[in-house]
Amino acid sequence: MKQIMSGMTRTTSISTLIRFLAIAAIMACPIASHSQTCKDRNLAKTAMENGDRFFQQKNYKAAADSYRESIMRVPNNSYVHYRKGFAHFNLNENSEALNEFSIALTQGFSPLEVYRVRAFIYYQQKQYDLAIADIQKGLALAPKELPFLKALGEIYFAKQAYPESLEAFRRAAAVAPADADVDYNLARIYFATGDTKNQSASAAAALSKGTRLPGEAQFLLGDAYQKLGNAPGAIDAYKKAINSKPDIYQAYRNLADVYRNENRFNDAIEVSKQGLRMFPRDGGIYTDLSWYYSQADRPEDAVQAANAAIQFSPKEYMGYTNLCRAYNEVKKYELAISACNQAHALRPGDGETHFYLGRANNLLGRTAEATRQYKLAVTGLEEFTTSLPDYSDGWYLLGNAYFADNQRDKALDAYLKCLALSPKFSKARYNLGILYTRKKNKAAALEQYDRLLPLDTKLATALKTEIDKI
Repeated sequence: MKQIMSGMTRTTSISTLIRFLAIAAIMACPIASHSQTCKDRNLAKTAMENGDRFFQQKNYKAAADSYRESIMRVPNNSYVHYRKGFAHFNLNENSEALNEFSIALTQGFSPLEVYRVRAFIYYQQKQYDLAIADIQKGLALAPKELPFLKALGEIYFAKQAYPESLEAFRRAAAVAPADADVDYNLARIYFATGDTKNQSASAAAALSKGTRLPGEAQFLLGDAYQKLGNAPGAIDAYKKAINSKPDIYQAYRNLADVYRNENRFNDAIEVSKQGLRMFPRDGGIYTDLSWYYSQADRPEDAVQAANAAIQFSPKEYMGYTNLCRAYNEVKKYELAISACNQAHALRPGDGETHFYLGRANNLLGRTAEATRQYKLAVTGLEEFTTSLPDYSDGWYLLGNAYFADNQRDKALDAYLKCLALSPKFSKARYNLGILYTRKKNKAAALEQYDRLLPLDTKLATALKTEIDKI
């Protein structure tokens, strides 16, 4: 919305002609005047000039006081009302500013200048309909006024009126095809509406044209590449986003998630730690980090990360769920059960939590309770994968739950769906290979071994040992 102020700043003077006419209006002194004397007009002129001088010095309080003095002498001067309004605007005295702008309009001041500033104030106040009304009035006078078109698009975006925002920015693009900010804003709209291909194209165009927001544009490009399955492009764009603007929080989590999907858990760990240097008290990043540590076979670190997640986000169930899993991995099963129960107190019925609870009970020899928990895990994870069908780890967890519940055909399908989304997920491929050995399908198991070998030699060797027993 700040572009509505382009072509003028808060300290920009009105054109010399308008000021000359304002002085002429003050100095016009008829031979007979009952309401105002020539002395009043001279004093009004002096006060106006003092106001202009104070305004140029950015002493807006003194400027407003001088303009007020001028108005008291000569009330009918649109220039002085406008300048007084602008001084109030710079002092964040918006009510006074709006009042003066309205008077300036009624006295014939240039409406475009008034609409420009007044719309900005309405936008700041989140009075979007009033801001739109002023901009539309401005566009009726100047249909190709770029700042108005861009501001209109941004206000509609703030209202989540995305079709109207898109139309405004497309009109702006027709007026200024080389404007990188227009392409950036188009990318934002396409991101909000799920138009990933156009998001990618617009973000790339914004960057090629030298956008003022390269970090944000790189993030939008990385997000588009991630959704389009272009992992190298996403990694490169997210790295550039972080280097350009290190406070883009989601860039760290998204980049780590790309690494997760590429089975690069050590890289996911490092970028998560990088994010924590910027956001040291963020429970969400610690929660992610616990999962990555588990997948990288670092269970003690997973416990620590999960505890940190709980410390900073005690009302989020996933920290407790991750702690439950990590305690299972370090063979502290009673602690695992306690953590899972805390997770369920916050999120009853969560399938992943039920799975870890089933595993803890199973390893403690509580077979009946483990069986019950595995069945609940299947129900919960079926719901989870239905709601998030494109998240590979959900299918991995569901495959594990089916496997534990002796539903082997369904487990096989779940692992295949996981690997279709994340072909390099070594633990999912290992589990699939193990499942094939249980089904005595040596050829299929060997195929998984061959595909696993370049990903994880240790897991591939363990799978080959099981294959050789067939």
